[in-house]
Amino acid sequence: MSSPLHQAVLGAFEAQGWSFHQVPGQTVVEAAFEAHHGKVPLHVQSHEEAGLVSVVAQCSVRIEPAWRAPAAQLLMRANESLNLGALELVWDQGSALFRVGSLFPREQPQPRLIAALVHAAVAEVDRLTPLLGEMCRHPAIEWGPAEIRALLAREDLLPPAPEP
Repeated sequence: MSSPLHQAVLGAFEAQGWSFHQVPGQTVVEAAFEAHHGKVPLHVQSHEEAGLVSVVAQCSVRIEPAWRAPAAQLLMRANESLNLGALELVWDQGSALFRVGSLFPREQPQPRLIAALVHAAVAEVDRLTPLLGEMCRHPAIEWGPAEIRALLAREDLLPPAPEP
């Protein structure tokens, strides 16, 4: 089950030297990246007919029910600063994720752009992980709008900037 778009996804992973595995019978690649704040599981799916590549990275912090409402507000406020993609909360599972996708012309899928989407997804989850971890270390009742804005402004929890 291979298509030019899926081949471009595979080519992006191979060109970057990333370890991955293909999900049998699907145009899906899965990988786990070591980031500053832990391992980031990632799922990349290509949809040939639409010319779409979707990248989903998952945060390692499980959000217990009492923290889901403030966590949802944290994600919503974090989304306000994003130019590409979105943070989401899978409410029933208590998992946070970042989803980003792009449309590609049928004639020229671009492995470099696919790699950039993967980089963006891993970076956003790595930025989010310590914020959710910090939130879940305090009673859920303490997280009002002002406290969430202050948490989002904390630079001490950010991963270091990548070297040029």
